[in-house]
Amino acid sequence: MTNREAGINVVREMMGDQAAAKLSASARSNTFGAPIAAYALDQAFADIWSRPGLDRRSRSLVSMSVMIAMRQPHEFAIHMGAGLNNGLTLKEIEEVLIQALPYVGYPAIATALAAALEVIKERGLDVDENYAGHRGLL
Repeated sequence: MTNREAGINVVREMMGDQAAAKLSASARSNTFGAPIAAYALDQAFADIWSRPGLDRRSRSLVSMSVMIAMRQPHEFAIHMGAGLNNGLTLKEIEEVLIQALPYVGYPAIATALAAALEVIKERGLDVDENYAGHRGLL
């Protein structure tokens, strides 16, 4: 199996067939940004996400934390979805936000909370009996 195939498999397992197909097509496209998609598959997903030492749940926790600190709501949402697919619970994701709070501040957390709400709605988790709701900060 090539690095590219391994990367596509990791994306498929964490984010689904549609994300894997989209990223793979982008990497093959010869359009602007195609090399970046190729590096994402070959390096980030094949080489890094497949390393021993941390399981995917742990890697998701780290990735979400980084996206919170960088104030990247779109990427946070992608990694939150992958984290849920990797077995994280909403409670654990909430704890990531709480843990990050004293280090990144309320504005960064508010940004991540808004992104989290979208993921929760998209996945239909807002109707789960264990979900008590979401207000954001204000």
